[in-house]
Amino acid sequence: MDYGALAGGRVAAVTPLMQLPDTLAKHLHEQLADQADSDDAHVARGSALGWGVLGRRQRRDAELRRGLELPAPDGSKIEGAREELLRGAVCVLLRLSPAAHLATAREQFEAALEAALPDLPDDLDGDVATEPLRLARQARAGLSEVAFLAGEYGRCRNEAELARELIPPYLLYQPHRKGYPHEFMARGMAEADAESVAQGTEMQEEFLQYALDVSYLKPWEDVYLVAYTLARVGRRWLDERGG
Repeated sequence: MDYGALAGGRVAAVTPLMQLPDTLAKHLHEQLADQADSDDAHVARGSALGWGVLGRRQRRDAELRRGLELPAPDGSKIEGAREELLRGAVCVLLRLSPAAHLATAREQFEAALEAALPDLPDDLDGDVATEPLRLARQARAGLSEVAFLAGEYGRCRNEAELARELIPPYLLYQPHRKGYPHEFMARGMAEADAESVAQGTEMQEEFLQYALDVSYLKPWEDVYLVAYTLARVGRRWLDERGG
């Protein structure tokens, strides 16, 4: 895969994926200034996402590079896998090979999944997820994102389908009940089908906008950086093909 092609153009700004409310824009600028010197990789990536939301590519990429240079935070096995996935996403945005980070993330997600599967409840539709079920859901979702960023589109779609089987439909964001956005993008990229890529990309962008509108997405935190990267990958693929 040409990872450089996934990151966006070589200009100082990127087209914002989301419409930022005026009230949040002022607060976001203040927040980014306050955390500019943080030595926490999560915070640096959050700052990168914030600058990305604002359409400031050079500032975004500077924070992405800084985050890669900072040590990985301590955490659980699943958090370690997520950290490697985040670092892989950063590499994609910076046009660097994410292979090493994605390979480590896959290994750790698979280990977490293997540990969780024997203890899954018989009823997966309960309102309260057990710890093994929660970990299995995170691992499956992570594996599908790893596969997409690695350009393994068939594997991505298989993992995403397995991930959905662990979640009752009523708990899914409604547009995702028939497929996650990166599933549609994966199918389109595998088959050179611009319509499917556009559908998935637009779904991903709409999800990010929804998360911003209801204040789930806080652009000074890195929680949605992978989702942002998936949207950027789809948009770049379309831009390169005139879609």
